[in-house]
Amino acid sequence: MSNNINYQLIIKALDHAPLATAIYATPELQIAFANKEMLKMWCADESIIGKTFSDAFPNFDKDGFTSILLKVWKTGTTYIATDTPAEIKEGDTFHKRYFDFEYRALLDEHQNTYAILHTSIDVTERNLSRILIRDQEQKLNLNHDLEILTHTLAHDAKNPLSIARIGLETLRKKGNLSQETKDNWFEIVDGAIGSLNNIIDKTVQLSEARTYVLKKEEINLCQILPNWVEEAVILNNANNIVVDMSELHPIMADKGGVYQIFSNIIGNAIKYSIHNIRPSLSIYSEKTQKGIAYYIKDNGIGIPENEINNIFLNLKRGSNALSFQGKGIGLFIVKRIMERLDGQINITSKLGKGTEVRLFFPN
Repeated sequence: MSNNINYQLIIKALDHAPLATAIYATPELQIAFANKEMLKMWCADESIIGKTFSDAFPNFDKDGFTSILLKVWKTGTTYIATDTPAEIKEGDTFHKRYFDFEYRALLDEHQNTYAILHTSIDVTERNLSRILIRDQEQKLNLNHDLEILTHTLAHDAKNPLSIARIGLETLRKKGNLSQETKDNWFEIVDGAIGSLNNIIDKTVQLSEARTYVLKKEEINLCQILPNWVEEAVILNNANNIVVDMSELHPIMADKGGVYQIFSNIIGNAIKYSIHNIRPSLSIYSEKTQKGIAYYIKDNGIGIPENEINNIFLNLKRGSNALSFQGKGIGLFIVKRIMERLDGQINITSKLGKGTEVRLFFPN
C-alpha cells in the first residue's frame, strides 16, 4: 500500500512539474506517462498514453527521433541534444520549434534498459534570438570572422600538409618500394593536395563574402570516405585500428565543407582511440525522409557527460583530453559548417567507453 501511495505521489508531482517530462516503458517505446507540459509541447492530449511513440507521432518518426530513441533503449546510452529543430503538428498545421532535450536510459542492476526518461525545454525564442544576435555580430565584427577564418585555415590545412609530407618522405627515403606502393603513395599525396586546395578555396570565398552560401551538390561518400579514413590512420599512426564501414549513402552538401567535417570527426575518433588495446572505428548511415544521418562511433576515452554541451565552443576540449595534441578548434569548425549546411551534429558519449557522433544532412 505504501509503495502504491509513493508511486501516486511521484506521478502527481511529475504531472505538475514545470519541466516537460515523458516516460517510455517498452522496447517499442510505449508512452507510459507524459505530464501536462509535455502534452502541451507536443500539442497532444492524454489519448496518446499507451500508444507507441511512432504511432502517436509519425512526423517525429520522419525526423529521426524514433530511431534515436530505439538506439538509446538498445545501447543504454543517454542522448542529449541542444537547439534541435522539430516539426510540431497542431491540427493540420506544422510549426518549426527548437528544443533542448534528453533521452535518459534508465537501467536495471544488469545494465539493461527498463525505461527512457524524456525531458525537454522549448528554446525556440532563445534560438531565434541567438541567430539574430549572431547575424548582427557577424555584420558588425569583421575582425572576429577573420580570426575564425585564420583558425580554420591553420587547423584544417595541417592534416593534408602532414599527409603530403609523410608521403614525400616515404618516397624519398625508401628507394626499394614496389611500383604499386609508389603509385599508392602518389595517389594519397595527390588527394591530400586536392583537399588542401578545397580548404584554401573555401576560406578565400568566406573571407571575400561573409554571406557566401555553401554550394550543395550530391556527394558520393562511399567513394571518398575510405580515403579520408586512410589519411587519419596515417596521421595518427593507427595501423592497428579496426575500421568498419557499412552502407554509406550519398548526401547533399558542399564538398569542401564535407571534407572538413569528416576529417575532423574521424581524426578525433582515431586519435582518442589509439591507446585502446583494440581500437575500433565504425561509420554507417541511415536514410530518413528528410535527409541522411551519418554515425561515426569509436571506443576511445569518451567525454564527461557534463562537458558534452560545451564541446562545440571554440578552444574547448574535454578535461580528459588535455594530454592529447590539439587546441579544441575542430568541433567548433564542424558545428559552424553544419549550421551553414542547415544540418545537425549531436554527440553521445560514455567516459572510458567511447563516443558516437551523429551528423544529419538534409535533402
